[in-house]
Amino acid sequence: MQPTATISAVERFEMLVQPHYEVLYRTAYRLTRSKHDAEDLAQEVCVRAYPRLEELASLEQPRSWLLRVMYRVFIDWSRRYERSHVASMEVVDVLGMASEEPGPPELAERAVDARNLDRAWRRLDREQRTLLALHDVEGRSLAEINEITGIKEGTLKSRLHRSRVRLGKLLRHEQQTSKVTRLRTGARG
Repeated sequence: MQPTATISAVERFEMLVQPHYEVLYRTAYRLTRSKHDAEDLAQEVCVRAYPRLEELASLEQPRSWLLRVMYRVFIDWSRRYERSHVASMEVVDVLGMASEEPGPPELAERAVDARNLDRAWRRLDREQRTLLALHDVEGRSLAEINEITGIKEGTLKSRLHRSRVRLGKLLRHEQQTSKVTRLRTGARG
């Protein structure tokens, strides 16, 4: 018992949270679609977890607990601040501008696809984005999502299905809108 007495609260917190921080940040980014908001959200989870070190240390799966806190904070923030985020050029860079292989037409197509997906993603409601981000992007199991959100497994399955269908419809709409816009601007030039 003496070795734990020599570990400071900060060191103990780092030992408990650091292994999960990357997942927290990635999940926060998927929820917010903003680098700065994701950093703020992950930090807020840490701020809320720090005073509860004893509870965190006693958990078998602290990651699920941290993700549940994140989900609740995100919902609270979303309710208070219904705002949209402007897509940054970093999104385009990630999609291939740093690569030397694809040419300008491929890069332009990727940028259009990324923009269409981002627009469709933003038109999903908060719960749909959250469920798709946790399950389809982060690879969380239905049991983990149930633990994070409190939504029953059967309900999760149907909501995930409806979210995927809606994303598909929104994406098709964005693609059609994009195609019409390109045809109109191409016809003028």
